[in-house]
Amino acid sequence: MAAKGALGGKVAIVTGGSRGIGRAMSLAFAAAGAQVVVASRTENEPPPDSPFLKYGSGTINETARRIAEAGGEALPVTCDVTKSEDLRRLADRTVKHFGRIDIVVSNAGVDCESPVVDLEEELFDRALAVNIRGPILLCKYVLPAMMEQKGGGSIFCITSGASQVYREGRVGYSMSKAALDRAYLSLAEEVREHDIAVNVLSPGRVDTWMNRNGDWPGTAHIPMEQPDSVGDAAVWLAAQKATTFTGNRVERAEFGITWGAGISAPAPRGEHRQN
Repeated sequence: MAAKGALGGKVAIVTGGSRGIGRAMSLAFAAAGAQVVVASRTENEPPPDSPFLKYGSGTINETARRIAEAGGEALPVTCDVTKSEDLRRLADRTVKHFGRIDIVVSNAGVDCESPVVDLEEELFDRALAVNIRGPILLCKYVLPAMMEQKGGGSIFCITSGASQVYREGRVGYSMSKAALDRAYLSLAEEVREHDIAVNVLSPGRVDTWMNRNGDWPGTAHIPMEQPDSVGDAAVWLAAQKATTFTGNRVERAEFGITWGAGISAPAPRGEHRQN
């Protein structure tokens, strides 16, 4: 259980915050004392007869309401991460409403399920727009405020095991997540001098929209977790700065074992010095 007050006085942005892992992290951040900006395209509940209702239900307003009912403070903001203006407005509204930005989590993501020979270009382009272009542009728009505060901060993204191993029919998805991993690990070096931590969190196999059609090929042996299992690891990452923990790709299942409170952080990689 994350320490109550661990994020007191901090403001967090979570994309994809209407359901699943994004909602779980939003609730966990609020419980730890943060003011939370819940961002997603989802403003309206699907009709009761919608397929996959268990996974598709949830809105930014519902997440914000649950935070408020628990005594926290949240701001729901409609945001399509494929639209640059939405991302710019998300950063601006956060600063205008709460006065600062301390934590930014790029969680919004989409699948790209197709063998390459049958891959539809529109599907591929959307996966790249959501999974890599959106997170980078979000950093572009939040970093000026975070740097100006001169108090450090934490940025991290949600990745997938598919970024490192083969998943049948998901070359496009795997590529997008591998690119996201590399981009964030490089960004960690770019903003280290501002004491802003940048990390990559792999949540493992979680019971969310991505698994609505059943097990992905090659993943059935991995234990299925519920979204709230990510909470403690996410809160700990959100509390970090570059001086404490940055430039790491970590597994949620290893939190408290190979990384986390009381565990020595890896030595800086010095990636900027390599050819």
